Amino acid sequence: MKMMKRLLFLAPMLLAGCVFYAGPDAWIPARNPLPPEQIVELKKAGASDASIRAELHEHGVLRKANSDDLVALKEAGAGDDLLTAVAAAPVRTPQEAQPVYYRRGYYHDDYYYRYSAVPVIATALSLNYVFGRWGTCRRW
Repeated sequence: MKMMKRLLFLAPMLLAGCVFYAGPDAWIPARNPLPPEQIVELKKAGASDASIRAELHEHGVLRKANSDDLVALKEAGAGDDLLTAVAAAPVRTPQEAQPVYYRRGYYHDDYYYRYSAVPVIATALSLNYVFGRWGTCRRW
């Protein structure tokens, strides 16, 4: 009965010692397309045409700009190049950041040297506790 209690107590420790979590290797950044109203606000806040064009190239627009949006942008002080860029910008959907996992073999440096000892040590300590040795060596 005493052995069964020890096994029930240590079962989660045995499983936890054999499982590890390595986070993602990289992230694909989120894409937040600009609505035309935000482009007008950026121009009113004093952003340059070149910086707004760079944002449009990177993120795109949420929806195509209509004539009212282009008039509001012109009234905010946008140049003809920016108006053309807004009208020609690609429509994109919002996208959350996505994790990237690189495929690795078992003997990849990162995995082999960091994580290979964890399950072995946890299992050895758990077995020593279950069988009552606590690290002492007995000769058979």
